[in-house]
Amino acid sequence: MDLLTSDLDQSFNFVIRNGFKLHPHFYNCTGVDGFELGTRRQYIGSYFLAVGCILLTIYIPCLIVISRSDLMKSSCYKIMVFLGILDICCILTNSVATGFLGIMGATFCSYPMFIYFMGSLGCGCWMGSCATCILLGINRCCDVNQHLRIRTIFIGRKMYFTIAVPVIYTLYSLLFTKPILFNSNYMSWFFNPMLPGHDATDYVNIAHTVNNCVVSMATTAIYAYLCILLFAKSKHFRSESISKTQTQIFFQSVLICSFNAIAAYIYVYMQFFYSPASVVLVGQLAWQCAHGSVCLIYITMNRTVRRGVIDLIVPRVIRDKTKIGTNRAVVARPILSLVGVDAKMMTTRTGTSSGTVF
Repeated sequence: MDLLTSDLDQSFNFVIRNGFKLHPHFYNCTGVDGFELGTRRQYIGSYFLAVGCILLTIYIPCLIVISRSDLMKSSCYKIMVFLGILDICCILTNSVATGFLGIMGATFCSYPMFIYFMGSLGCGCWMGSCATCILLGINRCCDVNQHLRIRTIFIGRKMYFTIAVPVIYTLYSLLFTKPILFNSNYMSWFFNPMLPGHDATDYVNIAHTVNNCVVSMATTAIYAYLCILLFAKSKHFRSESISKTQTQIFFQSVLICSFNAIAAYIYVYMQFFYSPASVVLVGQLAWQCAHGSVCLIYITMNRTVRRGVIDLIVPRVIRDKTKIGTNRAVVARPILSLVGVDAKMMTTRTGTSSGTVF
């Protein structure tokens, strides 16, 4: 079968055009009991589900606070809000859905339409977040080195055309590429549904592979450039406060990049070689951390966002009695408390190339 035709027939676009029915050749579950093929994973499944709910409970208020504040006047925060939306969608797949399906011991044929949809969402938003992180990295480079000519794409109305690029790419990845599909035996997501009578090569996602290779090289180059710039600035400006802030940003960036790198390299390996279940699980955990660690940085290291979240969710009566939070925090300190946020702004996700994903 022609590769392009295979991609379209397995994509979410095909499902929409055919009355929300999966392709009868590639995803035929007739006579297959998905639960018999799977393994109930109550403990690790409960972990993924609980952590996913906690991350969403933290991340959503953080995004609301940022989107309502004067921080949105900055181009990088516009990018970060979109990136946060993609993170939340990925957490829904790699944590909440993963936990539920693991507890149930599900494989693709247990809940074919649900797994297909969540896999399309997770894969599409992962690829979209890769492109958005490259854009965010370029934005950070332009902020540190204002002599770069490319910085004009982030000024004024041009910013909206610029951010439209990852938005369109996300939609393409969601609608026109093959989805990832859950398997409880590995507690992870694979392009291959592992149905009898099908070759694994029928389910290789070429677009995802190209995405990951390009993103891996681009993010490495951008991150190296940012480190060089920060090192140069820290030697030029001997301010203790600047040095401390830059050190915090650097280590936070390394931490987040490490999660992405671990997930990336494991799944690149899995594309071509056999991997034990423990290695696959480490990759899944790294994918979860890659999207979930950001909100933890927001809430623990960014005073502006933390105070804004307190004002959002804690009633005024309690705040007045305990003297926590401040209604003016986000407005009064729009740019001053950037340590936690800059860690994300300077971080660009490495992609992955996988027979599974991420």
